[in-house]
Amino acid sequence: MLIQQIGGMELEKEKPNTSEDFFNRSEVTYECNGKTQTFYLLYVRYFEEKLQEELTQHDFWNNYLSVYKVTEIAALTALLKNPAYLRRKRSYINKYEEFRNLFFPPNEELLSSHLNTLKQITK
Repeated sequence: MLIQQIGGMELEKEKPNTSEDFFNRSEVTYECNGKTQTFYLLYVRYFEEKLQEELTQHDFWNNYLSVYKVTEIAALTALLKNPAYLRRKRSYINKYEEFRNLFFPPNEELLSSHLNTLKQITK
């Protein structure tokens, strides 16, 4: 799997009666078996806020949070943590523990490899 791009954003309301402004969307574009795909991860914004402090206290994550936002790397961590996501275009996480488990324990070697490659590509 070759990671081509990562990104993320805070969703905004499109209509006054919707709740998009409570969610974040993370995405990762990757190439696997010669085919380029994009995976989207939607999750409750509060999960990111709640996890932020714990991530900054973890040496591995603290190094990468100076370069990337959680919103940018959440979909990548999901793909690397659960290969079943490779067969999906999108997923939604509505439980904090499920979201936290994407980041802990981190697969430091694999994440470092992908994130360092991305850092070099985007320079």
